[in-house]
Amino acid sequence: MGNLKNGFASYFAKNKVAVIFLIVCILVIFLSSFIASAIQSNGWSIEVTDLRDAENEGTAISLTGEETEINGKVVSGILFKPKDATADNPLPAVVLTHGYLNNREMQLQNAIELARRGFVVLTVDREGHGNYENSGETSAVMATSGLYDSVKYLYNMDYVDKDKIGISGHSMGGMTTALTLSQDRQLGLVSAGLIQAWSSFMGAGADVDVGMLKAQDDEFFFTTNEGEDGTISREYLSTRAAKTFIGNTELEGDVVSGAIYVNGQAVETTGGQETEGAFRVVYEISGVHPQNHCSVEGANAVVNFFYNAFGTPNGYEYISEGNQVWWVKEAFSLIGMIGFFALIFPLVSLLLTTPVFRSLRVAKQQVVEETVVVTDETGAEQTMVCQKLVWDGANIPLQPKPLKGVQKNISYWLAAIGIMLFSGFSIHSICTEYGSKWFPNTQLYPQDTTNWVAMWAVCSALFSLAVILFFWLANTVVNKIRYGDNYLEYQENPFAAGKIATGLGGLLKTFVLALLVLGILMAVLYTNWAIWTVDFRIWTLAVKVFDMGVLLPTIVRYGVFFGIFFIVSALFNETYRASNIPEWASTLINVFFNFFGVLLVIAIQYGEFTSTGVMWQPDMNLGYIVLFPMVPILAIATVISRRMTAKTGNMWLGAFINTLLFTLITCSNTASSFAYIMG
Repeated sequence: MGNLKNGFASYFAKNKVAVIFLIVCILVIFLSSFIASAIQSNGWSIEVTDLRDAENEGTAISLTGEETEINGKVVSGILFKPKDATADNPLPAVVLTHGYLNNREMQLQNAIELARRGFVVLTVDREGHGNYENSGETSAVMATSGLYDSVKYLYNMDYVDKDKIGISGHSMGGMTTALTLSQDRQLGLVSAGLIQAWSSFMGAGADVDVGMLKAQDDEFFFTTNEGEDGTISREYLSTRAAKTFIGNTELEGDVVSGAIYVNGQAVETTGGQETEGAFRVVYEISGVHPQNHCSVEGANAVVNFFYNAFGTPNGYEYISEGNQVWWVKEAFSLIGMIGFFALIFPLVSLLLTTPVFRSLRVAKQQVVEETVVVTDETGAEQTMVCQKLVWDGANIPLQPKPLKGVQKNISYWLAAIGIMLFSGFSIHSICTEYGSKWFPNTQLYPQDTTNWVAMWAVCSALFSLAVILFFWLANTVVNKIRYGDNYLEYQENPFAAGKIATGLGGLLKTFVLALLVLGILMAVLYTNWAIWTVDFRIWTLAVKVFDMGVLLPTIVRYGVFFGIFFIVSALFNETYRASNIPEWASTLINVFFNFFGVLLVIAIQYGEFTSTGVMWQPDMNLGYIVLFPMVPILAIATVISRRMTAKTGNMWLGAFINTLLFTLITCSNTASSFAYIMG
């Protein structure tokens, strides 16, 4: 026992920083998730359940007076059930769904705010999204299954007030909401529907409350290319379409945002009280299309709508619409995400101390004493003890040269700027034209946007590789001219970071280490979800749980393409490193050049859109939204790459970890238009 204690003490003393860092990361992850869980469950007064393939049966009397079987089904949903919801006290219920390329978690802001006010809430994946696999009968963009079946599921629950069931969806989920309202005119299960970011209303039952929630500037709906000073999105409240929706085409002036219209006339309302009569309302909030589901104004509108539709649930007090906590939960989920990514660094440090992976560590210099025999002037031999610096391992760290001189600065900065600009300004052509030609959706590669993003990543990698080769060859020629036979002293090999002293075996062992790191991260993610029903996210960037058995083979196939990008990116990160620039500054320079090209074109698109109402590239209304999470991913991947190279002396571990982790994140957060192929 004493030997074990001494061994642990010795190990801790040698790896004190890494052990403490690991403990801090674990504490940050679980403590932030504990707080996030407390917020989304309103102090655990709400039961939050991950529903998978849940079914039930019941009956309803249709609007024609016929008894009809109601078969409810939730393939993938998160249920928020207030504990006060019982058969003796049934509460109003709302089913929420997401837009194209998103998933059920994207409606958490609205779910949290409605549930804490006493509503039963179910936020669900639609077919082809999240954990609801596509049947292959239709594309993901048009797949509407999931919402109405989930309404029926709640209708069959005895703790739900069957006369007060509402629905709401964002973007393509808004289309599904509109379709469901129209379809439900036969059964009459839905009493209220809020259409988020979708402009077409297809009709509803005579007694059904209907609202629209739109951004002032919407990339997809309410828009037109006519005019130079603005779009219909900004002018929608003054259009005939808006007046027709609220039921008064003769209305003088504009439709008032947030005003409740009954029979075409605005009526007075009281906070938390149900409005008498079927009403119509249009909410216009600041921002753009994807901000609807990450917005205080958006949550305010959703709560206001269902308060007006159903009133304050029995047993609850009115909570003003502006009193919101979802953003606090989102903040702690972000803190958990930071802890999740930070966990990689101490984890790798400690795994590299194990006998299995010790040979992958970067070598360090140490002073050793060496006994030598020398002969003096008289011919006598003398023994001397000398000290010298030696490397204690095979993986000797790279020794960059200083950034100085015109030649070095030209090749350093011009290459970096060229690669950065190509990565940003090539997006448009690849997304709108070449991506679908070069990499169309297939059964093996079924995800709608992952294909063109992967193609863009490969093109960026190949361009970067070409630029690096060009400047390497150019510098070789210049150095031969300037220094003659001594040119090798001034030469830098941009591929030196790819060398592993232990050869192919070391490369395979590095890949195994990356797999082990990913496995531990996934264990943390799934354990955290199992305990708290909380993952790691901020807006459209999320590390979420998914069905590995279904999605993992597809992730592996896409990983080949993203692997090309992250391998070349890792080489790029080491090429742009100089001995006279501190490590932190080199890392920041690389972070900047890796993500700024993408950020730049997004900024141009939205700078022009929000200032004029007209997009710089209208055909990229979806493309740049897809790349929102790519900006932080590129920054995070750069830091991981640089730190892993510092730990191993080569770029492979960082490249492998980035490929595995970010391919998984990308593929688990988008839509598929074909059923996944297993294997």
